[in-house]
Amino acid sequence: MAEKQYTILELWPMMKDDMQKFISDRPGWFIDALSKAKKRKGSKGWKDVETVMNILQFLKDTEVEY
Repeated sequence: MAEKQYTILELWPMMKDDMQKFISDRPGWFIDALSKAKKRKGSKGWKDVETVMNILQFLKDTEVEY
C-alpha cells in the first residue's frame, strides 16, 4: 500500500506552533528536539535524532533566497 504524501498546506494546522518555535529560536528548537529524543528509548529516540540530522543537512544544503 502506498503511503499518502501530505503537502505543507495540509499539515499546516498540525505544524504551525512547532514551525513558529523553529523559526524564532532555531538552536533552542534543535536542543529541545534532541533532549526529547534522548528521553525516548530504543529505535524511536534514534529515529528522532536521525530526523534532526536530516533537518540540519537540509538547512546546510539549501540556499535561501528572499
